[in-house]
Amino acid sequence: MRIKLTFEDLKGRDIVLPIHYGYLLHYLVYNIFSEGMAQKLYLEGFPIDGKKFKLFTFSNIIERGTKVDKALNFGKYITFYFSSPLYEIVEDLGSNAFRKTGIALNDFNLFLVAVEVIKAPRLTDNVLIRTLSPITAYSTFFNNGKRTTHYYRPTESEFNRLIEQNAQNKYLIIKKAQGLPIKEDEINNLHISIEPYKFSLEKNKKIVYFKNTVIECFSGIFKLTGSLELIYATYDAGLGVKSSEGFGMWDVWNERSNLK
Repeated sequence: MRIKLTFEDLKGRDIVLPIHYGYLLHYLVYNIFSEGMAQKLYLEGFPIDGKKFKLFTFSNIIERGTKVDKALNFGKYITFYFSSPLYEIVEDLGSNAFRKTGIALNDFNLFLVAVEVIKAPRLTDNVLIRTLSPITAYSTFFNNGKRTTHYYRPTESEFNRLIEQNAQNKYLIIKKAQGLPIKEDEINNLHISIEPYKFSLEKNKKIVYFKNTVIECFSGIFKLTGSLELIYATYDAGLGVKSSEGFGMWDVWNERSNLK
């Protein structure tokens, strides 16, 4: 389920945020959740293989913003999409956004001015997508006792493998969270592949600063093929890792799409 939220500052000021505002949007989302939902997702999540999945994602701010020094002026409003395969997560965020006023975001106190439920698209096993927030895939290992993170490019096979593995894990967790029976070995029969379609490494590579972490990620137009179960799972819960930090949200793309 996906919703579109628009916020305004209580004092009617232009909303000005750092260029790398992702961690602030992440904070805003958790600040909107009820205390119980925020604690459950942040502290517990949905564990699998030693990892905790949150099963939600959100987009970049839709408004482009005007660059002012090292910040972006978005004008009077900011709008973003929020998505989760679990209705209770979306319902909690949406209902609390309605009830709360003075929701803190950096130096601003926001209130909700509009919310829209987005109708889910009818997907196929071969679909062109555009990123609403960039996708990232990486491996972490130790080299001479030093922890090292290696980010993969969409043109590398390991990028594709990690995207599929992440999608399989998300699908398994979604079914378990919904109380639906599924055998873990059935997941091995589900596959997904991502291929750059309209993509330039120079143009679409992004470097994002999230708190104290530097993240290499990629935007652009991609082709997804494979099992519908995994394609729908990534539509709701995001493609790749760090979905709950605002990475991996996508929408269907065609030649007439408005690529904002």
